[in-house]
Amino acid sequence: MAEPFLPTLAALRAAAEPTRLRLLALLARGELTVGEICEILGQSQPRISRHLKVLTDAGLLDRFREQNWVYYRAPSTGPKRELVSQLLALLDAEDDVLQRDRRRLGVIMVQRQQAATAPPALPTDIDRILLDSLGDQPVGALLDVGTGSGHLLGLLGAQASRAVGVDISSEALRVARSNVHSAGLSHCELHHGDMYNLPFAAPSFDTATIDRVLAQSDLPVVALAEIARTLKSGGRLVVVEDFDRLIERSDDPQNNPLATLRTWFTQAGLECDRIHPVDTEHGLFVVALARRLSPVPAAAAATATAAA
Repeated sequence: MAEPFLPTLAALRAAAEPTRLRLLALLARGELTVGEICEILGQSQPRISRHLKVLTDAGLLDRFREQNWVYYRAPSTGPKRELVSQLLALLDAEDDVLQRDRRRLGVIMVQRQQAATAPPALPTDIDRILLDSLGDQPVGALLDVGTGSGHLLGLLGAQASRAVGVDISSEALRVARSNVHSAGLSHCELHHGDMYNLPFAAPSFDTATIDRVLAQSDLPVVALAEIARTLKSGGRLVVVEDFDRLIERSDDPQNNPLATLRTWFTQAGLECDRIHPVDTEHGLFVVALARRLSPVPAAAAATATAAA
């Protein structure tokens, strides 16, 4: 047997068991802990853990730790995701067992939302302006920093070839998982991480977003420089900020928050395309679009390195 076929054969052997097929069907819909999986499938933790190990060793599932929890999910990209999709296409979506698993998954998602809190979503007019700012250019690989409830992932995820949300709060990530996976965006990944030290190589993303985080951060320029590091040349960053909070952080002599944001972009190696103040019934916001310069200026790179 030719060597290139061996990994595929191993993956097929790993999937060739009823409970493992149920696991693949379930984890293609979102990220779950072992305890949640046991609750949905109604099987013991040792049994479920053995099946998860077989599937993970074969590359059909990804396993990652987030503080006190270990999560599993189907691969979000790559040939193994394609293989999982092809295997699941052979299953009867109306099968009683699979339908029951999906109903129980829905209950888990509701329980997550009830157990956690998240900041309110953006007003719909902000969503519209954000989409207008991005225009017709493809979203490509998307990074949402400080993802919170996953609102921007839900807004842009369907247009993205890959969508990743990062937040330092595990509670927020549990809400985001419930929201984006309940919306059918199973390719969205959620990672626990620090915006000053993002767990991604450079360059990885075409588009990045950050919603109402910078003005509350201790080192906004460092955060922006770290995001710029992960962007491809010409990659875009959309920033949403509360106007009043920017005023509180303004370094501009005229106390102009828009000038402050432009300065932050420049110091971080980003070129500001446009800044749009938006007055809504929920308050005054700022939507800004910037692009990564190529190469990133040495000062910005040094700023990011110093904070690492």
